[in-house]
Amino acid sequence: MWRSGLLWTCTFSSTIRCERSTDCTSHPDHGTINLNYQENSLVDHEGRSHPIKRHYVQTVADSPIGSEVKIELATNEVIWLSAADGGGTFSDNWTGAMVSPGVGVIVQELRPLICAPES
Repeated sequence: MWRSGLLWTCTFSSTIRCERSTDCTSHPDHGTINLNYQENSLVDHEGRSHPIKRHYVQTVADSPIGSEVKIELATNEVIWLSAADGGGTFSDNWTGAMVSPGVGVIVQELRPLICAPES
């Protein structure tokens, strides 16, 4: 992921919300998340900056997914991303999800992400 750049823009077009008393439901929701590995920070869809606690690449032997990136934020939110094109021949895009645990009525939110390096 980092060979393509240190600044990334991720977009989402829906949010899956899981509430304490009901099932999980999908809602149309559009937004952008910006990753800045050089500054070790993420700017969320509401414009707030959050420090990245740690990030790393994980590879599992014999997995159809070449490698995946895990990003843990100081807010306990987690982003999992995998390369759309593992060889980087046709695409620099990465896809995945941002999982946000909650403490109130909403116990978790999940945002499917499409990420691309900033040019």
